[in-house]
Amino acid sequence: MTAGPPPAGGRPARAVPADGPGAPLVLGLLLRWARTPVLVRVLLVYAAARLVSAAVLAAVARFQEPSDWTPEGAGYRDMLGLWDATWYRRIAEDGYPGAVPRDGAGAAQQSELAFYPVLPLLVRALGAAGVPFETAGAAVALLAGAAAAVGAHLVLERAARAAGAGAAVARRAAWSGAVLLCVSPPSLVYQVPYTEGLALALLTGFLLALLDGRWLTASALALLLGLTRPVAVPLSAVVVVHLLVRVRAARRAAPGGAPARPAGRDLLRAGVLLASSAAAAGLWPLTAWWLTGERDAYTATMGAWRADGRVEWLRPWWDVSQYLLGDVAGPLALVALVAGYAALLLSRRAAVLGPELRAWCLAYPGYLLLVLDPFTSLFRYLVLLFPLGGLVALRPGRRGTLWALVAASLALHVVWVAWLWRFSPPADWPP
Repeated sequence: MTAGPPPAGGRPARAVPADGPGAPLVLGLLLRWARTPVLVRVLLVYAAARLVSAAVLAAVARFQEPSDWTPEGAGYRDMLGLWDATWYRRIAEDGYPGAVPRDGAGAAQQSELAFYPVLPLLVRALGAAGVPFETAGAAVALLAGAAAAVGAHLVLERAARAAGAGAAVARRAAWSGAVLLCVSPPSLVYQVPYTEGLALALLTGFLLALLDGRWLTASALALLLGLTRPVAVPLSAVVVVHLLVRVRAARRAAPGGAPARPAGRDLLRAGVLLASSAAAAGLWPLTAWWLTGERDAYTATMGAWRADGRVEWLRPWWDVSQYLLGDVAGPLALVALVAGYAALLLSRRAAVLGPELRAWCLAYPGYLLLVLDPFTSLFRYLVLLFPLGGLVALRPGRRGTLWALVAASLALHVVWVAWLWRFSPPADWPP
């Protein structure tokens, strides 16, 4: 086929690439993104997700009705102080009560004693410099959430490599887990005065120290976590699994499979780790006892949030399953759900997480199943199961699956904020 005549002026027209004039720009951005250190990319994803959360919260604020918590025409900053943030404000400004508040019949009432002290103490430190509570609380949560996102990537990659996964699989698992942590439906809690981001930062630090064999560091972080959120009980299960794995590896490495004799220093460090992880679970209940002089100060206060005024093991889940699906189908569905989840974590596919992360993903929901009433705050509690996001990297068509989950998470994020974070007076479901 012959070429047409040149355009007026005698110079041939410059050919436009088939991909359009923007193709070089897109390619350049992709190359720059690929060359960016992976932890910087995690932080960029985290920052973008927090901008989305801020935009959603600002939009939802326009529909917030006036209440004891929010004024007429509430704005973004007003929305930061809703729900449990009010309890943390009271602790940061006034401290804890010296006795368990009770009604005329002697039943414990809701009070600050149900809320752990690390977050309000950090906020109080900023408040002493003149920073308003909402700003200080949001700053602590934002920084802790960023540390948690980076920590999740480091933990998942380290665990996958230790489990024998190839470098590429380990990188993919770490990336998908960190990204999904950043965009999860309740991820607004990483920028409001709540403790999930802080607990995640300490949890990932604990797991990373554990995997690296820095047991004394892990012990200190376990104790801090025991004063941040009521999630320290499952840590003991993770520690036991980790030590058993180490003993088994030592036996395999010993000549002829002879029992290995750990050094006295290792035994001491292991003992400190076990003791610290166990003590972390009772640290705040004991502190509440010391503050009030009442042995059951913490458990009695926690019971004030329950329908029957006390904490019951497992029964609320059974009752709710029967309420939703019937007396027979409900419990059967609950058992099937628990069994299916356990089978997934114990399967070969989940081996990429390594024994410690699998132990956490089994022990933590098991703990929630035992002590928690199933209600709307469960969505928020489940963000601590961040290792499950790493399994997305193993699915066929993993990239499409990951970005589909990101899109779904962001859509559900809008639903979560509009449905649960927005308060409809006089009473509403908590986030």
